[in-house]
Amino acid sequence: MQNNSTDILGLYTQMDAVQNVIKRHQIGTYITISLDGRLGNIMFQLAALLSCAKRINVTALIPSNMLVSSCFRILTTSNITVKNLRIFHEEMYAKYDSKIEHFNTSRNWTLKGYFQSWIYFYKDQNLIRRSFKFSPNIQEPADKFVESFRLKNKTIVGVHVRRGDMTTQYYQTMGYATATPSYLHKSMTYFREKYSNIFFIIVSDDISWCKENIKINYDKVFSKFDDPFIDMAMLSVCDHVIITSGTFGWWGAWLAGGDVVYFKGYPRPGSKIDQGMCREDYYPVQWIGME
Repeated sequence: MQNNSTDILGLYTQMDAVQNVIKRHQIGTYITISLDGRLGNIMFQLAALLSCAKRINVTALIPSNMLVSSCFRILTTSNITVKNLRIFHEEMYAKYDSKIEHFNTSRNWTLKGYFQSWIYFYKDQNLIRRSFKFSPNIQEPADKFVESFRLKNKTIVGVHVRRGDMTTQYYQTMGYATATPSYLHKSMTYFREKYSNIFFIIVSDDISWCKENIKINYDKVFSKFDDPFIDMAMLSVCDHVIITSGTFGWWGAWLAGGDVVYFKGYPRPGSKIDQGMCREDYYPVQWIGME
């Protein structure tokens, strides 16, 4: 049997070090967050956490049960438990809450909410982009797929089509509108008229619907992957992006950094979801809304 005494000794040394950190830093040193949702939602929450921690000069603790802990290269999670916690609840899920700028740093804090606004982290965009670098097993197949279509200096436009649960009656009632084929054709035509040598890469949670409804005769390909992480990584390396509904497409577009066209029909105006957001806080000012 192999002798693992060295490994065990190292483990106990790490545990002692963590305990010492807890003893030294229980008050006024940490900020963490209560994570909720899937990839796009969690990315908004983490961006708010990282930016806030930098601004008030405390340590950001990322929960160890984070869904995307293996998705990004440099995000590290922690099991550290701290005391003297106070909870900050956002006022609306997609509207910047300026009270986040006035934390009492003699306390440890937990952020609770969705924090779906670019304003929470716009001063720290470089930090957020570095933090959301995908792991090689995700980024490499995405890069390979996108680069295979860059022949003859093509301009690559990613198209994200969210459907799935948003097509159900419950989500529709709440205001989670899905984009129409008309919107997709209009937004694709916008890019084809603005740039020469355009090529579209379409990702979706319902590729079958896309193949049946995106009939416009432009150079295009549909994602071959059944992996949302790879799909987002592909969007992130496109030159420009078209999005429909939801935070997944939002982040793919933001990471890409080019021109973005979004579906103005999401959320449905006057709906419950619409009442919980400020569109100017959710959609960056330079993005273009279409219906």
